[in-house]
Amino acid sequence: MITVRELIAVGGFDEQSVLAGEAFLDKELLGVTSFDSPDGHKWLRPGEFVLTTGYPFVAHRETSESGLIRLIDDLTEIGTPGIAIKLGRYIDELPRAVIEHAGRKQMPILAFPMEKAWSDVIVPVVRYINDKQRAELDRTHAIYERFHRHLTAGAPVSALAQLLHEALQVPVCIYVPSLRWQWTAPALGAFSDLSSVDRECGLPAPHHLLAQPLVTPAAGTAIRWLLLRQQVYGAILIQQSDRELYAWEKVAIEQSAALLSLELERQQTVSETFQRFRNEFLQALLSGQTGPRDVLLRKAEEVGWALAEDYQSLVMSVRTSDDDPVDGWRRNRELLELINGILARSDTGGLTGLDRDNHVVLLVPTAYGQCPHLESLLCSLGASLAKSSVSPIPVGIGRIHPGWDGIAHSYREAKISFRTVLRQCGYAYAKTGAPPLRIQHYHALALERILFAEEPSHEAQVLAAECLDKLLQYDAEKNGQLVETLQAFLFANGNHVETANRLFVHKNTVKYRMQLIRELTGLTPENGQDQLLFRIALTVHAIGRQPLV
Repeated sequence: MITVRELIAVGGFDEQSVLAGEAFLDKELLGVTSFDSPDGHKWLRPGEFVLTTGYPFVAHRETSESGLIRLIDDLTEIGTPGIAIKLGRYIDELPRAVIEHAGRKQMPILAFPMEKAWSDVIVPVVRYINDKQRAELDRTHAIYERFHRHLTAGAPVSALAQLLHEALQVPVCIYVPSLRWQWTAPALGAFSDLSSVDRECGLPAPHHLLAQPLVTPAAGTAIRWLLLRQQVYGAILIQQSDRELYAWEKVAIEQSAALLSLELERQQTVSETFQRFRNEFLQALLSGQTGPRDVLLRKAEEVGWALAEDYQSLVMSVRTSDDDPVDGWRRNRELLELINGILARSDTGGLTGLDRDNHVVLLVPTAYGQCPHLESLLCSLGASLAKSSVSPIPVGIGRIHPGWDGIAHSYREAKISFRTVLRQCGYAYAKTGAPPLRIQHYHALALERILFAEEPSHEAQVLAAECLDKLLQYDAEKNGQLVETLQAFLFANGNHVETANRLFVHKNTVKYRMQLIRELTGLTPENGQDQLLFRIALTVHAIGRQPLV
């Protein structure tokens, strides 16, 4: 294709030949034709530049002005990029109204010299188009050859950025955050802000990207999205001028995308195999089968993990209750890849995998009894999921337990929290404005700890131990009567005066003992939910079916 501006130069028009539409000379055309019949425009094809004497504009006893305006409208609808008129044959000059109308319709109009024949323009323009197409074919063939040599030579995939830069002569960046690919050519290419790509990566590709992954904006940066299994993995970014890409440039970009897709597929296959080993190692941690420290560290190193000292567990799933197992596995794999991509960008060192129930498990490193990265990870995950069409995802979070042995305890609590939010809300709920994550912390549970436990009796004993062990120990060592005071306080429905009367002690003594209970257990006897926990614990303790753990 060539532009109207190129046609002016090739066809021998002078600078004063432009009568209207001067701002639209960069419109592209596919060829040149001529007609002089009143209905000749009916057989035009889109993209054909028209040469005419002007006879069609005055054929039906119309004025030249109205005829021109009518035909400009017809040609615009067809997709004609411009026209050239032999002034002086049937039309002496172009009316002002026609010039203004052509501007509104973005239709360039040229003055065709009387002494020129149609062939004086058509032949050189067609030759120019053919030469240009031949040159583009030659460049396209050269592009194929260069990429073929790159592939057969076994060159590293990271060299594709430089290869594409040399072909296009513009800055290029290849960015795949989950694999930590960020290759720029030249080295100082201005691609510092890649947040817009980050926001798309890990999500299912929209239908328009599946149909046309190369997005060429009017100005700025063209983007060729890298897709695999209908999911966005990264992008090729090309800094370009304010123009459409040439065919050979698109070929170079597509060749790069094809080679990158092959490498992504290979990396994905390796990752899935590697993830199976990680799942097995993770399952050992979750089940408490940690073994000797040196053995555990060696196994972690084999799967590419460096272990922190303490972790907090999260359990989540996108599988709906009526999904088939294969679809459920696929969707949770996509969620796992999304989380891995977020972790790769944040350097938090989290451990991820699928447990035996096909739920996604995330172990987040903690420090000094805190989990500083948890909130930011959840925010990043929520922001990514907000752009997808999946239903809100239930997330259960366990408490922090010290050491690697504590992972199993945190995981057990995360599963209980997950079942709680799952039973309360279900998998497949959709509500306008609903948050992408429905989060339940274990520390906020009361009776649900037992109701949604895999072994309710064991969980009840754990609860009793957490609530009462330190109180019983204190009473045994100092005869503190804390458990007796707690029972009386609950029986009195939290009334300090009535509790004091029942125990025959001063009210301040009751308050002092309540303060000790708060300090030893971390629970507040005056709080309704904590009261429920204490009631359950005292009941389990009173029944005494098994010794407290």
